[in-house]
Amino acid sequence: MTVHDDSHPESDDQDQGLFSLDKSVTSRAYVAEIWKRRDFALSLPIEELQSSHKDTLFGNIWHLGNPLLTAGVYYLVFGKFLEVSRGIDNFVVWLIIGVFTYQLTSGTILGGASSITSRQGLMRSFRFPRAIVPISNMIGELLAFAFQFLVIVIFAFATGVGPSRRWFLLPVILLIHTAFNLGGSFIAARLNDGFRDIQQLIPFVLRLAMYASGVMFPLDRIVGRNDLVDWLVRLNPIASLINFYRWMILGTELNVATSALTVVESLLILWFGFRFFKVAEYRYGQS
Repeated sequence: MTVHDDSHPESDDQDQGLFSLDKSVTSRAYVAEIWKRRDFALSLPIEELQSSHKDTLFGNIWHLGNPLLTAGVYYLVFGKFLEVSRGIDNFVVWLIIGVFTYQLTSGTILGGASSITSRQGLMRSFRFPRAIVPISNMIGELLAFAFQFLVIVIFAFATGVGPSRRWFLLPVILLIHTAFNLGGSFIAARLNDGFRDIQQLIPFVLRLAMYASGVMFPLDRIVGRNDLVDWLVRLNPIASLINFYRWMILGTELNVATSALTVVESLLILWFGFRFFKVAEYRYGQS
């Protein structure tokens, strides 16, 4: 069942500036409609960011305070108590790069999973490309990551790491990372719309991915011990995405072949996720 009404043909919708929730809309036209509504896609996460700490004493200071405290806690637990830092140069920066870049991925996919189901009222009230909803969630996560990246830079400078020419590649790395995150978000959003239990399973999948991504310890400490672990690590693009940032800031080793594979995987996931999400466009907001 679609939300199309035969008494209101698609041409009438377009004349009135409305978006037709029709499976036959081409991908190019669909993306064009999203671009027309880019201000709307930006306004949702900005409003949420501005209101997220409005009832607290320190207000928006927490946007920077939260990642600072998070970095401190992880450093104490893994650097001092568990002594994972052995053999890693500048462990504190190495660690928070892993934590914050992984949080960008997990936050985007988790938020994307609930984005459609949590915006039912909005989607019943207005007709617009439903992809705007997970896209706006992704933008919100990127805004939060901006504060986290500032913390990474502060810690890097404080520990003697200065900027290099590699830092100019940050926009490229972010684009690759965003392609993977958005593709995963589209997939999670559609799956959760049809099967709400998915939202309960995704955190466990992401937690497994975290341990197979070298977020808190080098992967060479687990690779080679078990065929299943080796297989998970090889197929996990999150590990390479995290390593992009570590290479950019700390100059860690970067495998060219693995990096190229990660770029291809990220673009394929975005392409598949977008098409997978768009096919069910007509049913979002109907449950």
